[in-house]
Amino acid sequence: MIAHTPTIFASVAWVALIMAFCLLVVGRFNQRDGMLTVGAGLLAHALAYVCFTLFGHASLWVTYAVPNSLLSVAVAFYTASIFRIADHRVPWLWLFSLPLCQIVLLTLLLNTLEPRTLVASGILMIQCAFLIRWAAHFAQPGGRAHILLIVGAGISLIGILIRVVSIVGGSAVEMRYDVSNLRQSISISIGTVTVMMLSLGLVLMSKERSEAALKYLALRDALTGIPNRRAILEELEREIERARRTETSLAIIIIDLDHFKTVNDQYGHLAGDEVLRHCVEQLKKRLRQTDRLGRYGGEEFLLMMPGATVEGAMAAVEELRQCISENHTQFGEHSIPQTFSAGVWVGNPGAEDDGNSLIAQADAALYECKAAGRNTVRLAVGTRTLPGT
Repeated sequence: MIAHTPTIFASVAWVALIMAFCLLVVGRFNQRDGMLTVGAGLLAHALAYVCFTLFGHASLWVTYAVPNSLLSVAVAFYTASIFRIADHRVPWLWLFSLPLCQIVLLTLLLNTLEPRTLVASGILMIQCAFLIRWAAHFAQPGGRAHILLIVGAGISLIGILIRVVSIVGGSAVEMRYDVSNLRQSISISIGTVTVMMLSLGLVLMSKERSEAALKYLALRDALTGIPNRRAILEELEREIERARRTETSLAIIIIDLDHFKTVNDQYGHLAGDEVLRHCVEQLKKRLRQTDRLGRYGGEEFLLMMPGATVEGAMAAVEELRQCISENHTQFGEHSIPQTFSAGVWVGNPGAEDDGNSLIAQADAALYECKAAGRNTVRLAVGTRTLPGT
């Protein structure tokens, strides 16, 4: 089906303009979600196609050099949106160097046909390739929005390639913006698909990022940055199931900072917060990558050590205890000492075991520490050693 080329240009411009208006309104008060840059890109896209509709009725600079440069600006804004949504520094200078090259080269080659068309197409193809690259690079784990960006940019590449093939094949005149034919209709109609897929993909990418951030915050302790009670208990159940399935050992440790209420009473709650952060940082520095530490509640922490033996777990926790006692928290002019007590359960979870039952056994050992004067580590009575450990 052959459509009137200026009419297709006008249709694409109208679609881009409506979507630009919506996103500029939505992103007005929140620049970090990338919607402002997406809206700016759509606005440039719309203005480019408005200029294309004037081809043959205005100068080539207005109807060719400017609109193709605006398309290049639009793609630069779309790519910038990917960086902004991913919360990375936007390489503005690098992104907009290509549109600058576009306008300069098209101005110099304006009175040629094939060279100017190949230059305009080549730069846009490079930009689309970079957009695909960054969309894949910043894809949200488990997300699918980047697929829309890749497909949208890929379709745009196909549309541009149709023009390039026609030019190389000696049919450059047939691809003038005031000529209507099947290849022209297909090439330009692809612009509508590109606008819709890129804008929708960027909106959904922003949504995926926001949801991931909210999920992360929901499962993190705001003060220390480690998993909160809900998150660490979920991890505990997974580790128990894994240890049961693989028939390997698992160490479960309940750590309680000694006399923490005294710190708050003597130095204030801000000092208490600093002690908690300091202790967590000291613990994290000395844990293995496979170990899991979370805030169980108040001044209590839950630590898991997959694969640890009784001797290994006890030695590791004792080393952590000494580290905390030797590294005081600096708060203003104060050097605040801190110790902890810990109850340790080690073994291969049985079919009847769950997180609550194993924590209860570690907790019982912790109370023995408190009864013995604190600042010590005790092994739970219910600890089960595996053959060969």
